[in-house]
Amino acid sequence: MIKKINEFLLTLFLGQNHSRPKNKLRPALKNQWLNVKRIWNNEHNNDFGLERIIRLFLALSLFIFPGIYIRDFFGRFGLLGRKLGVEFYVIIKLFLPIIFFKLDLTNNLFIAVISAIMIIETVIYLTTLIFLSNEFAKPISYRRSLTSVFINYIQICLDYAVIYSYCNSSIPNFFNYKLTTDIQEIYFSFVTSATVGYGDIFVKNSLGQFLVITQIILFLFFAGLFITFFASKVNDPTYYNAKPTYDDKWQKPTNKKSETKQNKSIC
Repeated sequence: MIKKINEFLLTLFLGQNHSRPKNKLRPALKNQWLNVKRIWNNEHNNDFGLERIIRLFLALSLFIFPGIYIRDFFGRFGLLGRKLGVEFYVIIKLFLPIIFFKLDLTNNLFIAVISAIMIIETVIYLTTLIFLSNEFAKPISYRRSLTSVFINYIQICLDYAVIYSYCNSSIPNFFNYKLTTDIQEIYFSFVTSATVGYGDIFVKNSLGQFLVITQIILFLFFAGLFITFFASKVNDPTYYNAKPTYDDKWQKPTNKKSETKQNKSIC
């Protein structure tokens, strides 16, 4: 009975055994350093000026944050292990702000700084997926990537809510009136992110205005760049879901022109 339950749970989360990716991977840290070298040597893209500076900055900045070290550790268990490890990290980042609120830790400066770091890491990582797309391998599934982007969006809104909560408790007259519940700070963060601006709650000093501006800019990035980029590629099966050919190699189906040529040669 226990064995059947375990098999059911494995199939539920990982899919059928034959469909699970079993690729062995180069260590993430080593591969990222190779990406830096490729950008420096213009191996895959002839960039220059501001674009080149941005690409080098994005590639090097990943070494500052814990995400790449998590990818490196779970990559020892193959492609499936790395993908599940990254998903686990994304879920942790989503629930951390909620835990901070539940434990009444949002009046701590250290917690506010952690939330800010998580915001920066998420934004930089998502930006690298677009601006360094020619250096990275294609994702397993763009649908999976789009799901992660939505989770990242909610996570950033919650992290901003933690920062607003700290400012509300530590800075006099930060809002037009003292907020007394966690849901008010979360509500203000999501309303700001959606650029709705009902006017029932608003900031009253320059720091608050700066935070609101940065959050609105990030929302525009999400709506106009990240979500649009991944949503436009949802129908791309990528290497994981592409149909197998007669030799059992996973690759994209050939186009109609190549199929026509093959049929003529056979005839």
